[in-house]
Amino acid sequence: GQLLIGMVWPNSTTVWPDFTHPNVDQYWTGQISQFHSNVQFDGLWIDMNEPSNFVDGSVDGCPISGLEVPPYVPNAIRTSLGQKLTSGTLCMTANQNLSTHYNLHSLYGLTEANATMN
Repeated sequence: GQLLIGMVWPNSTTVWPDFTHPNVDQYWTGQISQFHSNVQFDGLWIDMNEPSNFVDGSVDGCPISGLEVPPYVPNAIRTSLGQKLTSGTLCMTANQNLSTHYNLHSLYGLTEANATMN
């Protein structure tokens, strides 16, 4: 698939690993090992694992669809985030290996933790 590009600090673009992909453990272990070779550490703090995004959805926006604008939006999102499921995160239509981000958003942190433990 295509990379979904978002923004994080300090005003930099980013992409997020698909932690449901069968090859992600190898990729993620490589990233952690490369970082460890530069900065010796004895533990990891997994932060912003929702995943967080400083633009709504992606730098290119999100397609108009029933997943992006569902008929029901939880009250917490309606009142604090302007009625958008993509506020501060990825497009709901973003394809991951197992399904769309809409179906997997709440599992992202769990799958990241699993890949990190492996």
